[in-house]
Amino acid sequence: MDQRKISVVIADDEERICRLITALGEWEALGMEVIGTAENGPAALKLLSEKTVDILITDIRMPGLNGIDLIEQAKSVSPATKYIIISGYAEFTYAQQAVHMGVEDYLLKPINQGQLNEALQKISGKLLGEEAREKELKHREELFRTRVSEVRSDLIKDLLMDPAKRLTFQDLAEKYDFHSQGEYYCFICIKLDITRNADLSKKRENGKGEEFSAGEAFFWEKVSFLLSEQLKEAASDFVLFIQKHYLYGCLNYESSREETIKKALRNALNQLGSLKGIFRSGTLSMALGSAVQYPEDLGRALVSAQRAIGERLLKGEGKLLTLKTERTVLYEKRLLDSFSKSIGTAFENYDGEALLAAVTVMQREALTTEGVCGFELTELVRQAGDMLVMRLELPDGRERLSAFYEECDNCSQADLLFEALRGFASGLLNIVLEAREDDTLRAIRQAKKYLANHYTEQITLEEVSERSGLTASYFSTLFKKETGTGFAKYLMGLRIEAAKELLRESNLSVAEICRSVGYNDVKHFTKNFEQYAGIKPAVYRKLYG
Repeated sequence: MDQRKISVVIADDEERICRLITALGEWEALGMEVIGTAENGPAALKLLSEKTVDILITDIRMPGLNGIDLIEQAKSVSPATKYIIISGYAEFTYAQQAVHMGVEDYLLKPINQGQLNEALQKISGKLLGEEAREKELKHREELFRTRVSEVRSDLIKDLLMDPAKRLTFQDLAEKYDFHSQGEYYCFICIKLDITRNADLSKKRENGKGEEFSAGEAFFWEKVSFLLSEQLKEAASDFVLFIQKHYLYGCLNYESSREETIKKALRNALNQLGSLKGIFRSGTLSMALGSAVQYPEDLGRALVSAQRAIGERLLKGEGKLLTLKTERTVLYEKRLLDSFSKSIGTAFENYDGEALLAAVTVMQREALTTEGVCGFELTELVRQAGDMLVMRLELPDGRERLSAFYEECDNCSQADLLFEALRGFASGLLNIVLEAREDDTLRAIRQAKKYLANHYTEQITLEEVSERSGLTASYFSTLFKKETGTGFAKYLMGLRIEAAKELLRESNLSVAEICRSVGYNDVKHFTKNFEQYAGIKPAVYRKLYG
């Protein structure tokens, strides 16, 4: 009984009998409570109409309305109530007839405590069993409804996976339980664009392995309800399916109801606008695809709705979006070819400004093209992202591209779409620059190690830069930036420090030390030593040797 106690009402014209039964019943142990007493039949009937009464214990003879009449009338007021009759020996036969009418038990006066509680316990078991059966029945019915709903939504799910799927009227009826009573079919598409700083609270699954925030799950429940309310009278049949930030609907309707369908969708869109308050930032758009007459064309109708929702990039939210034409105009302009050349030069020169300028040029050319559609812009930007990742051959390129696609999918305006491309391109260039910097630092470290091991030899800047894989001029600049000194001065420092050690620790002549640290000319060595140490080699030996 869902944790509530079983409710009991006692009806008897003798107040002492009501008090006696109340005292004899083991109510707490039985999970019951007496919620009222009545001194006559009409009063008992009133209680039954006002409260949920599980058990009525009534005397068979009462003024105004006897127990049998009371039970007969009570069945229409409280059909689930169980009854126990109280009777004297004189009414025993009368009481037996009442049992045949559906009364659960009867008790003879004087009331016996054991018999009373035994009767109550028997009814309690029956009530709990009925409750369990009712729960099981409801559970099965819910499972059936859920399964039917899933079977119907599989129509949209299957077409999303394979728009080329060719269906028949028989497929719709038998496989998807979709009833085609009208002449036309069309798809609607509702898109919720949530920016990256939107308020998304704890996520939960929608039963299909997809995660939703609690706010978004509530939002889609409301959308489905409001949309269903508007369409149930306008469409012959319809089915809805939610996938991530989209809701798709497949509608079947009579040709005469076309304007009614559009009006219903506009009404739903107006009501849905208030639901955006669930999120701190976000936009809501609705699109209506082109109509078809045959199930084999449903995939084409779905694609039409998907393309129509792209018009939000150009026309904004708050209106029922449609696609005037599916003819593409950007391909002929070869914008990606020009973009490819521009970004190639930008990446070669590590030029961030040129990279962003390439995006801006493509944006201007695309948006000023007459007849351009929103879905074309999305496809253009996604392909530009593909091009950037392919050019750089990053190990995690696919993951980065997937995140970029999702960001593009959540752009509600064309400017935001191209801004996302700028951010993506800049991020990739930074990765290249960081990798380049790492390679540079590694090259300088290797050069320093080489110099430490070979300073006694005749080493040139060109030789070391070549070993590092860098040009001499670029190597020289980087070397000075990383070490704080030029290549020649750094090499001289290594040699003079080694010479100082030999002057302190050995008896070698200055000429011998000169040759051992990589100099061939004693005069040149002495000049460099004095320049570096501030004194001549011979003086250094006298002071520190």
